[in-house]
Formats: sequence, structure tokens, C-alpha cells
Amino acid sequence: MSAADISRAIPQSIESEQAVIGALLFDNDAIDRIGELKTEHFYRGDHRAIFSEITKLIGANRPADVFTVFESLGDRAVDLGGMQYLDQLARNVPGSANIARYAEIVRDRAMKRGLSSLGSMLQDMAFNPDGASAAELAERAYAQLEAFSANDDRDDMVGIESAMTEYVELLDRQHEGQIVATPTGFTELDDKLDGGMNGGDLIIVGARPSMGKTAFAMGIGRNVAEGKAVGVFSMEMPRKQLMRRLVASLGGIPMGILGDPRRMSDEHWPKLTHAMQRAKDLQFFIDDRPARTLGEIRARCRTLKRKHGLGLVIVDYLGLMGGGEGDNRTQQVGANSRGLKVLAKELDVPVIVLAQLNRGLESRPNKRPMMSDLRDSGEIEQDADTVMFLYRDEVYNPDSPDKGVCEIIIAKQRNGETGHIALGYQGMFTRFTDIDVGREYGRRPEPTKRSRGFEG
Repeated sequence: MSAADISRAIPQSIESEQAVIGALLFDNDAIDRIGELKTEHFYRGDHRAIFSEITKLIGANRPADVFTVFESLGDRAVDLGGMQYLDQLARNVPGSANIARYAEIVRDRAMKRGLSSLGSMLQDMAFNPDGASAAELAERAYAQLEAFSANDDRDDMVGIESAMTEYVELLDRQHEGQIVATPTGFTELDDKLDGGMNGGDLIIVGARPSMGKTAFAMGIGRNVAEGKAVGVFSMEMPRKQLMRRLVASLGGIPMGILGDPRRMSDEHWPKLTHAMQRAKDLQFFIDDRPARTLGEIRARCRTLKRKHGLGLVIVDYLGLMGGGEGDNRTQQVGANSRGLKVLAKELDVPVIVLAQLNRGLESRPNKRPMMSDLRDSGEIEQDADTVMFLYRDEVYNPDSPDKGVCEIIIAKQRNGETGHIALGYQGMFTRFTDIDVGREYGRRPEPTKRSRGFEG
């Protein structure tokens, strides 16, 4: 650090600290106007001790004046300036009318000191990373910045009148046909979800391998990406495979043909061109790095939100995420699940998280998934707002009369009903479709032209 850096004055305002304390000694009720001012915001140690004692007395419904604070400080009083300094603080303030402004200045200087310390901490972390990646270090720094930014005057407590006004405005928007929820693109599923997915929702989609988890999630993502940015964290499938599946889905070109372009016919080339053009218009942002940590996902989602806006996040899949606090895998997966729920709420977007199911379900006669089948379930069920399972009978029964049908089992919906719906599944094109909701299981469905999806 240079001599110029050392000579810089540390951000502080002794006068504002004195004014806050003096105003409180003068008028205890003024404590309601200091916002989220905390003891640690004060620069001087004696001011921290005096302010702490004042707030303790007021919090206990006891008077806090020069005499009571002096008595409460006990043996520490002399070292903190004694009765003389307390009296000086009380006499030098003209009143409590401006205490909110004094408190704001004290918080502002504390935040600036914190930012200065953060800069030094970042230097230390960069030179001594302790095994952390640059992205993880950046995430830690961002968390610290958020902590500093939280020291504002915003009142997070909302009265019933304000809350009801917000709700009435929501009803008005819905009544006028303004879309509040984010549609999945599947008619019957959106009906079941009361219009679609809501911002802040953590949506778990669980299935055994080959049921179509990725197809289903990416089909929803495709619908959202027509108007909003969608962040995809594909820790299992490389983005080249995702692109192949996207082209198959958009163009109606069999996956086998795309796997061997030499088999492309004159019929397929126009479809390929059309599909690629449509794909370019979709706002997909794909990260296919393996074992992404919660911190890395959070950092990238915040960047997407800031630069492009964000309509949906897809994580494929939960069990492949890296990091996570805990002594065992269940605890680590639970920590990541909680973190993704916090992320959904912070960014106010739905987050779809794919999850594997325990293979034990395959030993049951009825192999339809249940909540207990979630692998390393831990707190996943508790964290999720919605839990959906995918089941295709033809995977286990090749002669099933329900070929081409996928059951979507809504096992949990925090703000709605549970139950089952059916979607059409076109494996060769890796896509899901709406089907006739009135059809009976046991007959081959005839998918409509509307379709969304990939296989996974």
C-alpha cells in the first residue's frame, strides 16, 4: 500500500455519531427514527459502547438519560469519558428533529469503511485463494457488497393495508388479461399451475433416466426464451448435444438423421435451415461447465439479470452441482437446494431444478414416482414450491398402450392442487406436446402441432 493510501482519512463522521447519541439522550422516542442503525456502524469505540447501552435501556422500557446511562455503564463509564462527556453529548445537540439524517451519515461512513476493508480482503484472497476459484472469490465479494448495501432505510415490514393494495393490483392485472405467471407452454399444465410458474418459485422435476427430464425442462425453457432470457446450467449434457436436440425439436428432424448428416435428404435441409433460424431468435444462455457451485450459478444469474433481464433458470441437475455445505451428500444437496430457493426469490424468477430419483422405485410393481424417491432428498421437498415427477409407462412396458404418453405427476404445489396431467412425447424429435386432454389412457395419443422440448 502506498504512502498516499495510508494518508487517506478513514471514512467517519465523529460529529454525526455524537449527534445521534446526544439526540437519543435528549429524546428516547427518537430511536424509532434511526432506521437500521447498529452499534458496529459507529467508528469510535466509546460511541459504540454508549450507543449500545442506550439501546439496551430503551429496549427494556427504561429511561436512557445522562444519569441512567452513566450508572448502567458501571466501571466502564470513566474510560468512556464519564459523566462529563455524556453531559456534553446531551447539551451540544439542538434536539432530535434531524436524528434520521445523522443516523444516515453514520451508516454511510460505516459502509465506506466496509468497502475499504473489502478491497483489502480481496487482495488477500487473490494472493492466498485457499483453493477457491476466481468465480468463488467474486461470489464472496458480492455477498459482502450485498451485506453493506442492506444497511439502508428500507422498511421490510409491510402493513396489512399496503399488502392488500398490492394484492388488489395483482388481481386487476390478472382480470385485465395481463400475464402475471410465466407460462410453461403446455396448456393443461398451465391450467394446473394456475397460469404458469411464478417468480420466486423453486420447481423440482424428478424422474429416472430416459424419462425425458431435460426434454421437458428445455421445452418449457424454449417457450420462455421466445420472450425472455433463460439461463441453462447443463452439468450433464454438453451444449453441442443440447443444440442437436433443439434443432430436432424445432425442425421435426429425427435425432438419428442429425447424428449422421450423410443421411440428410432434400426433405430435411429446408427443415434444418428453418430450425436454425428459429433457434437464433431464442434467448437461451447456456453454461455447460460440470459441477458448478451455487456461488457460480448465482453470480452468472445475477449477471444475466442485469444485462438481459431473466425469465427462467434451469439447473440440470441438482445432484451434479459442486460444493454445498455439510458433512455428507444429503446435507450438501440440501444446502444447494436451499440456496437455489433463495436465488429464485432474490431474482424473482422461477428456477427449475432437475433431480434424479432413487433406483429402488424400479423394484416396485407400480413404478410411478413418489416424494420419498427423491435421491439425497434431505430438505428438497421442504424447499420446493412445486415438485413434479415424469413417468412414461413404455420405458418399463414396451407393449404399453400408452406409448407416446408422459404422465406429469404434480406431487406438491404450495399454492395449488396436486394431481396428474398427460403430455405427448415424441422421442425421435426429443419434444413434448399437448395432447387431447379428454383422451383415455390405453390408446395411442395424437399430439397437436404445439410442441416444446428435448429428451433427457
